[in-house]
Amino acid sequence: MSATAPSLTDEQIFKATRDCIAAWNSLDVEATLATYTDDVVYNDPKTRGRIVGKDDLRRYLTKFFKVWDMQFTVVEEHRLAGQDAQLCMWDCRITHRAGGETITVSGMDICGVRGNQLCRDEAFMDTLPLEPLIAAQR
Repeated sequence: MSATAPSLTDEQIFKATRDCIAAWNSLDVEATLATYTDDVVYNDPKTRGRIVGKDDLRRYLTKFFKVWDMQFTVVEEHRLAGQDAQLCMWDCRITHRAGGETITVSGMDICGVRGNQLCRDEAFMDTLPLEPLIAAQR
C-alpha cells in the first residue's frame, strides 16, 4: 500500500482541528459531527475501543454531552511530517453536568484531516483526575 502525499497546508490542518474543538466546546452534537468525515475513526481513553463512522460517533457524543460540560483550549499544534495530520495538545476544564467541582486536565489528540474535516481523532489523556468527579455522582 502506497502512502498518499500530503495535500493540505499546515494552516488548513490546524483550522480543521480548531473548528472541531470549537464544535466540541459548543456541546452541540450535530455541529460537532459536521467537523468529521462520514468514515471517521475516533478513540479516547473512555470509549472501550474505536468508534467508526458518524452514526456511532453520534451515539457516543449524545451520551457524553449529556453527562459532561467541558471547554477545550489549544496549547500547541504540530504538523505530523509527511501527513495531512497534526498533534494537538490541549487543556480542558471539565465539570459533571449534575454539579460538583470543575477540574482541568491536559491531553493531546492525533488528528487526521481530509478536506476540511477530521477523518481520524485519537485522544490521549490521564483519566485518573476525572475519578473524583465520577465518584461524586455515584
